[in-house]
Amino acid sequence: MKNGIGILLVLMLELPLLGAQNTAPQALANLRTELEAIKTDYEERITALEAQIEQLQIQMLRASAEPTVQPVVAPASPVGYNALNPAISVVANFLGRIDNQPIFNEDGARIDDTMNLREVEIDLRVPVDPYADAVLIVAFESETPGSFETGIEEGYVNIKKLPFMESPLGLKFQVGRFRPAFGKFNILHTHDLPQSTRSLTTQEFLGEEGFIQQGVSADFFVPTPWDDSASLNARLQVLGGGDVALAPEANQRLAYLGNLRWFRSHGDSHSTDIGWSSYVRPGTTEHPVARMHALDFLYRWKPLRQGQWKSYLLGGELMLADHARPDAAEPADVAEVIDPAIVRADGGRPIGFSVFTQWQFDRRKYGGVRWDDTSTLRDPSIRRRGLTPYVSYYFSEFLRLRFNFEHRWSGIAAEDGRNSFLVELNWLFGAHPPEPFWVNR
Repeated sequence: MKNGIGILLVLMLELPLLGAQNTAPQALANLRTELEAIKTDYEERITALEAQIEQLQIQMLRASAEPTVQPVVAPASPVGYNALNPAISVVANFLGRIDNQPIFNEDGARIDDTMNLREVEIDLRVPVDPYADAVLIVAFESETPGSFETGIEEGYVNIKKLPFMESPLGLKFQVGRFRPAFGKFNILHTHDLPQSTRSLTTQEFLGEEGFIQQGVSADFFVPTPWDDSASLNARLQVLGGGDVALAPEANQRLAYLGNLRWFRSHGDSHSTDIGWSSYVRPGTTEHPVARMHALDFLYRWKPLRQGQWKSYLLGGELMLADHARPDAAEPADVAEVIDPAIVRADGGRPIGFSVFTQWQFDRRKYGGVRWDDTSTLRDPSIRRRGLTPYVSYYFSEFLRLRFNFEHRWSGIAAEDGRNSFLVELNWLFGAHPPEPFWVNR
């Protein structure tokens, strides 16, 4: 009996080993099948996640097509009162330059070969109530090193919805002082520009610091049922007259501006943004009607899998006016050269354009070049051209270093052949809204 039990135990111990030897090929095949199933499931999950990311990317790109940046809301305290306190940020912009020619500002002071804290902004944003958000931006600006002027860069309320009705087509209102939506880049503040200076075209038609005015703006979406990948945004603005380079004199006549912007995403990596703007200020007995138009575009390549490391931008603006403007506010280094009393009747229509391209090398380094070509408003026969290559380095979204080189060809002898080397340092702190060319690079 004991011998039988012993033999049985031996057989029980040996049988698994014999079975393992006989079933090894089958076990290997089963293992391969399981690995293939896991691989297939993994690839399906990756594909689903990429599809979700693509949809989110498209929604973000559509949102970025809107000029107005949504305010950042401060997190609420346990009792909820801090939600009504403004989110405060401070932005500072420092510029050093070396020039081969004397350069003067509008006060006659030399600004070549200088270092200057040219702007500090205090940005306050807060939700007023469930229907509106408010923005106040106080700017300390310096054209001459050490001399500052304080003013309200922007101060407005965004009425997002109305208590007595649903806003049709996403209608919202902007009331106060703001940067009108003329072209693509006028709405950007100095620290948000893709280069350290505004284009010659912007300086000629809108002003050296761009165009800022008081008024009321209505913004709404135009349905595009024929194209699910596109969006169409319309903006109508009623503004105070004057305070723009084309027609600087303030009068009692209101000005009107219309902007139509079309945005479309192409696949998961490409998008196109095209806009048309028209501005008109009715004439008076002293000043004729003032009209100007702009066409702008921005193409963006930003692959999903390399979105933080690679991107490409190609953008530009074209601006034109009906006729020469003897009362135009020319840039400071041009105004003293062109006599406003002398307007070339045969000078043609003032027209200018600017185009730039930018490549992202990795997460922090960007490089690009901008080309400007514009006529002057007082004498359209005089042309001004400039080439501006630049390199930007982002330590983070809070700190940016930029190097620019500018060369000018001009019909104005005082600036023809000018070479300028610019170094810009931009820093900010606080609960700031996103910078357009950091988020949408």
